[in-house]
Amino acid sequence: MSGKTDGNQSKDGKVKPKGRRFLKWWIIGVILIFLLVGSYMVGTIYENKQSADTRHIQWISPKLTEPGLSAEDFNLSSNITPTKVISGFYVDRIKDLSLSDSVWTVDFYIWFKWNGSDVNPGENFQVIDGEIEKKELVDEYTNGTEHYQIYYVTAKITKFFDVLRFPVDNHLLTLEIEDKKTEREDLIYVADNGTSNINPEVQIHGYSVEKFSVLEKPHIYNSSFGDPRIETRPTSYSQLRAGIDISRPDLGFYFRIFIGLFVAVAAALVALFIKPTEAEPRFGLGAGALFVAIANTIVTSGLIPKTGIMTLADMVNDLGLLLILITIVESTISLYIYDIRGEKELSRILDRISFIFLLIIYIIVNAVIVTSGW
Repeated sequence: MSGKTDGNQSKDGKVKPKGRRFLKWWIIGVILIFLLVGSYMVGTIYENKQSADTRHIQWISPKLTEPGLSAEDFNLSSNITPTKVISGFYVDRIKDLSLSDSVWTVDFYIWFKWNGSDVNPGENFQVIDGEIEKKELVDEYTNGTEHYQIYYVTAKITKFFDVLRFPVDNHLLTLEIEDKKTEREDLIYVADNGTSNINPEVQIHGYSVEKFSVLEKPHIYNSSFGDPRIETRPTSYSQLRAGIDISRPDLGFYFRIFIGLFVAVAAALVALFIKPTEAEPRFGLGAGALFVAIANTIVTSGLIPKTGIMTLADMVNDLGLLLILITIVESTISLYIYDIRGEKELSRILDRISFIFLLIIYIIVNAVIVTSGW
């Protein structure tokens, strides 16, 4: 078999032009595959980050519109004089945050200062998209028509986290308060930015707190809820909001959940240095790496809700699976060249350049995916 040079390899072991052309097209093919897959992944991640940043800015900016809210919704008629309730938050503790369960639990103080007796904000406030588990009146006083109340509240809040960039994701935790009885034309919150704050000791596993914001915006319900006293029109309620920006402090969590995958990829690449005819170790490393990569995919998917979207974690896992699959295909081709065609030098060069190009392009595409979502 070693005598079958077939125009690819001369008798002295040098690779002929036909073999060099094969090597060139093999490398071009590998690069094109990773470029196409990587471009799709990077584009998806980058677009998601831009849209998420836009949504967060809209949500924490007092005068910016957002989906479901127009500029006209901010305006009140000149003859309407709602009771102004100065209100603020102090977030004391975030007890739990679960991406997979789409909930987070928070302990916070909320206070109300107002004049008049037409409203009762302390008695009637509710947490939007959440459930108040405990509500304790800490203190109150009345001085003529001036009122002050402060409550300590524990609330469990539903949040459908955008996990497309997991595990280099950032989120805006939103705490929204409304008066459940009084419309915005009768009660409007005034955000107490001067004294609202978050406990500097608040900790969230895997995240760091970046920014805390308090603001007021109208909340429009496109219904009169069948109330015969209200003309058929959308109803507007004043909404007091607190926004907590959280993000991954570093790439520690990223490397922790992918360390097994990276080891598997390294094993698959190292297998290219084994002689192709040593089929058991050469193909065994690739097959073992494939199983590890699949197991890692299952483990990481259990950390987030089953949304049906391809997350950054899925992309990294799929990229690893793709590389491992390519090494198995390369080993098969190399074995054919070495054993069937007898072109040992061509087989050796194929293994070496495959190792180099696969390693470099894998690192580059992974790095670009992560930085596009960071």
